Amino acid sequence: MFEIINFPYNNRPIARLDSYNIVHNHLYHDCPVGRVYVNLIYDNLENIVGSVDNNGHVYSVESDSPIGKIDSNGFIYKKNKVIGKVNCDKNSCPNLAGGAYLILIYDER
Repeated sequence: MFEIINFPYNNRPIARLDSYNIVHNHLYHDCPVGRVYVNLIYDNLENIVGSVDNNGHVYSVESDSPIGKIDSNGFIYKKNKVIGKVNCDKNSCPNLAGGAYLILIYDER
């Protein structure tokens, strides 16, 4: 299970990706807000709203250029500023959780 935390302000979880790849927003208790599958991010209406490539670049369906990036340590960047961090175990890949955070929760859809 992934836990997306607000950073650098505090360590309170503001969203999570559960074991079924459903995205939950803890900030507004608006759950679920979408889901991820393979490298695609879906909203609640099953519309594809974004994707993540193998290098951690996050794309919105509205833009051909990346809207953000997730690094190998789980830090989520937007315009070269850290806006969040994904906590996950060493065997998991944080890219989709970070992409879901950027698109579904961080107002990038």
